Amino acid sequence: MVRTHSSHTASPTRYRSAPHSPSRHPSQDGSQYEMDLDALGLNSTFETTELEGGHEPPVDRVDTSEVEGPEDFTMNMTYWMTADLPLAQIKSRKETARRSGPRMDASPEKEIKEVPEGTDQRRPAIITTTGQHDYGATPSERSMENDEKVRSFLSALPDTDMEGALTGTPMHAPRHSFLQVPQGSPPKARSLQPTVEDYDTPRKPTQETVIRHTSAIIDTSEQEVVRRQIEELQSQMALQQQASKERITELETILSYTRTELDDARNCNYRHKEALTSLQSSLQEKDAEHQATHAAAKAQRHSWEDGLTTKMEGFREEMRLNSLARLQSQQENFDRKLAELQSAKQLAEEEIATKNQRIENMEKELAQIKQCKDEQTQSVVVTAREAQAGHSCEQQHTTTANNLQETEQLLAVQLRAEELQRELERALIATRAAREDAQRKDAMRKAAKARINTLVSCVSGLEHDLQAARFEVECAQADMAAKQQLFNVNIDLNARVRALQSELRALQQTQSLGHLQISTPEDIEKRIGSLQTQLRTARGDLAQKDQEIVSYIEAQERAEQRNNVAQGRIEGLEANHAMVRQQLADSHRDGAKARTETERYQQELEHAEERSREALVEADLRIADVEKKLSKIKEARVEAESRYKTLQMQHEDLIEGHEAIVSNLRDKTEDAVRKAGAMLEQERCEKRRILKELKSAREVTDKLRSDAAHAVTEEDSPDEDKNTFLPTSNTKATNAEINSLRDIIRRQVASVKSMTAEMSALRKENKKLASITEASFDQEATITELRARIRILETQNSGLELHLEQQRIDFDTINKSMDEKLAAVVSKVMKERAKMVVGKRDGQWAETVGKVQGEKELLGKVLLRQWGREEIGIADERRGERQAYAYKYI
Repeated sequence: MVRTHSSHTASPTRYRSAPHSPSRHPSQDGSQYEMDLDALGLNSTFETTELEGGHEPPVDRVDTSEVEGPEDFTMNMTYWMTADLPLAQIKSRKETARRSGPRMDASPEKEIKEVPEGTDQRRPAIITTTGQHDYGATPSERSMENDEKVRSFLSALPDTDMEGALTGTPMHAPRHSFLQVPQGSPPKARSLQPTVEDYDTPRKPTQETVIRHTSAIIDTSEQEVVRRQIEELQSQMALQQQASKERITELETILSYTRTELDDARNCNYRHKEALTSLQSSLQEKDAEHQATHAAAKAQRHSWEDGLTTKMEGFREEMRLNSLARLQSQQENFDRKLAELQSAKQLAEEEIATKNQRIENMEKELAQIKQCKDEQTQSVVVTAREAQAGHSCEQQHTTTANNLQETEQLLAVQLRAEELQRELERALIATRAAREDAQRKDAMRKAAKARINTLVSCVSGLEHDLQAARFEVECAQADMAAKQQLFNVNIDLNARVRALQSELRALQQTQSLGHLQISTPEDIEKRIGSLQTQLRTARGDLAQKDQEIVSYIEAQERAEQRNNVAQGRIEGLEANHAMVRQQLADSHRDGAKARTETERYQQELEHAEERSREALVEADLRIADVEKKLSKIKEARVEAESRYKTLQMQHEDLIEGHEAIVSNLRDKTEDAVRKAGAMLEQERCEKRRILKELKSAREVTDKLRSDAAHAVTEEDSPDEDKNTFLPTSNTKATNAEINSLRDIIRRQVASVKSMTAEMSALRKENKKLASITEASFDQEATITELRARIRILETQNSGLELHLEQQRIDFDTINKSMDEKLAAVVSKVMKERAKMVVGKRDGQWAETVGKVQGEKELLGKVLLRQWGREEIGIADERRGERQAYAYKYI
């Protein structure tokens, strides 16, 4: 609990933080007072001071000048009135009060003579030390700055909807804020009259008991500055400890919330991961099945193509034979139809002639009918009046017939309109389905974007909390540094605080305008690094200040060694200094513990941030994997459709190619058959010619042989040589012709063999064409099977897509529900925390106000009591007397 400053300003031997009035010369107007400190038992009272309690920062300062009383005798009032004095001291004090008149009229020269020599030497030091203080800002400015800081701290708290949760200051608040750290008003140079002697001086029976303590006051005045510094440092350390404790509790709550959120996110990520692994395994199985079916279909297609080629060859041969048979039958039918047409032509000519005769007869009959009708019209004109009644009935019949026709037409139009309406409804249903599909996809995309935005907002919220925590720590450090008057680092720290505030305002403005960009992890790390460097610099400044505090403590010890006088008051001061040092050491230890705890919480916060970043990265990767898988499925579907289209086009191309090949083969076979027939006829003609030539050659050879036989019989003739020469020449010519005929026969045989080979090749080509046609039929069957399988795969893909969409919708709903629950829990806890903080603050405020009021009342009573003692005298309280003063009784 924050203590007021009035309790610390009770005794000048402890703290002389109250403002001092200027020293009064004996010649000035006013009364002079002397104090018998030995009669009060200062050694016993100084040993049991309030320094044993924990030092807490002063909040308010009460000046004794507000009561308009002299300050030289009101410095130790609280201790004079509250100390338990023995009866002998009270009696001696009463006696001195009765003799106060002549003692106050005593000349100051005698008193100055009794002052020790060291007092004159120490007075200039008092004047110089008191004049060298930096007064700083006025209390109003300091209170305004502290009020602004308090308002900024309260505005940083979450909004509360609770009754009784006060966000402002209480109604009955004093003008100055109790949370400010006050600075001492400009001290005034003062000097007290040496009215008290040392306790060990012998008492003379004829001399008044006057003990002068100017030297002690002057000795202690040099240490007042050090005491004030120690007091301010203690108050600042207490404020820093309180702020660090509050911030640590807040960080603990934030850490617990972030841990729960991270655990939930991790569990969700694990569930997503398991679902994704199952989907991946199923997709891999489907891909393997698809590849296996594709390979089997490819093998079957190759086998069917081979079978089709064989079937096409047989089909070509069959087509050739069928075409020949068809041509023959068509020729026969054509001849038969020609004969029938000629006979029909003759019959038609005869019928035309008969019809012409009929037409002439009909024309004659029409002329006769016209004449009859003219006569009838004349008769109708006469009987028109008589037929008006019957004519109205006929009109009614015609109108009814027309109405029936119109109703039939209307029914037909209505049926057509209904058909058109049905078609329009079908189109509307199709458009609605397409629109719903588009809306569903848009909703899925928006849900994914919303999830990403929520994750980014969580990260930004954690970052904002971290920045706020670090900003508050730096603000506390800056406040502590600004309140230390003897350190010259205020300008740098204020500049850093202003820079941080400008950055925070810029961030808040960007957030309010909605232009907050999603920072990358590198930017966040850079920002965290910069903030960590700033924290390190602030910690270095704190270490320097701790060193300066240690140096001031050492200086204080040296001053104590220089001013070590054999007096009981100095012993009490040394005891007080030892207690202060112990408290400072305790405060240093507490500060070190608080620093270690803050570092540990900062490390935990950094770990939590790293985990949140990792969770965000994992979520992004999983979302990217799911999107990639969906894109792969869509690509596989598109590829399957493209393959189906390519297979269909290939099938159509194959059919067209087969038809072209069949037509080409038909043409080729017909040309080959024609060529073979022509060549066979040529060969037959040549064979006939060769046979005729052989017959003639044989006849020639027979003749030659007969001639040779006759020549042999006629050997006795004189011209034998001549007759033998002639047959030999004839035989040579016959042999040459025979050889040429043999060569021709060989050539003809070779050509016949080549023609037979060509015929066998053509037959093979016909067989191939037949096999190709059969393969084309088989391929059509395989293509139908492939189409059916592709449809099955499409249905499976659509089912998988629907399953994935359903899972994604379920995940989104689960995430939304968890986010809502977490938001509700966090808001509830923050409201409770705000309520607790506000209630604690109000309680502290009321307690401080009550303490201040009580201390003011106590101080007024003490002041009036002492005033009465000085003016009227000390009342005998053992006899029930009340202390009186010039106005009334206390």
